[in-house]
Amino acid sequence: MKLSIVSGLNESNIKQEEIYNKFSSICEVISDFNYDGIELSLLEPEKLDTKRINEIRQSYDMEISAIGTGSTFIRFGFSLGHHDEYMRKKAIERIDKYITFANKINSKVIIGLIRGRYTSLSNPKREKLNIKTSLKVCCQIAEENNVNLLFEPINRFEIDSYNTITDSLRLIDDIGSENLRLLIDTFHIHLEEDPVLIWDYLPQIASSVAHIHLADCTRRAPGTGHFDFRAFLNIFRDTGYNEYVSIETIMKPSFEEVAKETAYYLSVIL
Repeated sequence: MKLSIVSGLNESNIKQEEIYNKFSSICEVISDFNYDGIELSLLEPEKLDTKRINEIRQSYDMEISAIGTGSTFIRFGFSLGHHDEYMRKKAIERIDKYITFANKINSKVIIGLIRGRYTSLSNPKREKLNIKTSLKVCCQIAEENNVNLLFEPINRFEIDSYNTITDSLRLIDDIGSENLRLLIDTFHIHLEEDPVLIWDYLPQIASSVAHIHLADCTRRAPGTGHFDFRAFLNIFRDTGYNEYVSIETIMKPSFEEVAKETAYYLSVIL
């Protein structure tokens, strides 16, 4: 399995040259700790020059493991499950931008918080239907661009639907697109899955997983809480998982410290 870590580029607020300098600095830092890739959390990927991004990442022998889309919902309020058709269309338009970007840098696109939350004008049943309908459109765009989408179960405190692995896999099966795969996150697993049964369940669904987020039960770096990362990662190693595990945590005390300490921790337990 390959190792990456999440970072943003602040592409909406800083000058172009500063963006690429920041990206280069991040690649330099994590390459020193033997990371294979970086997962980018972006708001407006269309503002980035993919040629420059590719030149920089290749100079460090680095991949872009995935593209995060959650800031679209956080900043703009656009979501795939929104009760307003206009807001759903805007979310799909934004996913189209992410897919176009991902195609040019050979990456995947995450479907997480962009699913949104329902309001008093909607309900869980309608929201799930809207998500499913919108996601089918996104899958068609992904198929046309040869890009995989990663569907992430997220805990009930952050999102209102598809909180568990089982519900998410059922949706993926219903949609039936080969370009829609499962992303699992240890923090959400800790909050949503049965603490006993999950260990027998994970080997059964490992073949459906195309990306993994690592964060301890504290939502900080692995090793700061009590999640059993050795048992978890060994399950995927034993089943032949060769995709990315990506560090998505609160970056304290600093990005550099989290990157360094996590790489060391993982090397020890594995």
